Amino acid sequence: FGSRSRCHIVLSLVTLPILAMRCVAACVGMAASGIVGSCGGQSPSPVPDCANVDLGSCGNACCKLSIEVPMSTSAAMHALNSSLANGGPDGYYTLQPTAEGTLGFGDLRPFKTGFDFIGQVHHMTSGPKHYVDTIDFTIVPTKSGSIVNAFSISQIGGALGDNGQNYKNIKMAIEGAFKSNGYKLSH
Repeated sequence: FGSRSRCHIVLSLVTLPILAMRCVAACVGMAASGIVGSCGGQSPSPVPDCANVDLGSCGNACCKLSIEVPMSTSAAMHALNSSLANGGPDGYYTLQPTAEGTLGFGDLRPFKTGFDFIGQVHHMTSGPKHYVDTIDFTIVPTKSGSIVNAFSISQIGGALGDNGQNYKNIKMAIEGAFKSNGYKLSH
């Protein structure tokens, strides 16, 4: 072997384990849950819950949904927070700090605004570009439970189309938190 060959072999032995770890980390969410959390680049996307494409209606790609749940605002907040705390259904959600000093959700009840809780998470797509979106939540009481208002927006500037990803970000979070209790989605 010449010096070039030895260098290539050393480089391969060093980079292969690193590449393998990155691949495992990128696939762990899907492997653990079987849920595909990214709509991907194929249009229209064959991935479930990716049919609601936004073309820059917020100046960037976004989605807003209201979800009725048959539980108190506190129970709804805890269901969302605990579901998303460990990465959510696909393993790619990250709770964000709130202005109230908490992680994920802040309690607004002391301020008597009509909103009981406010929260934020980021969701990273599992595709090759790893786009990150921001999902904001507010939770308000109703006579029969709560309404969770959710808003997802693509963080990258110039996201005219999202291939349905912002809708999917919200739908996955809601399914993970409320599927067993039932919910009603409003577009």
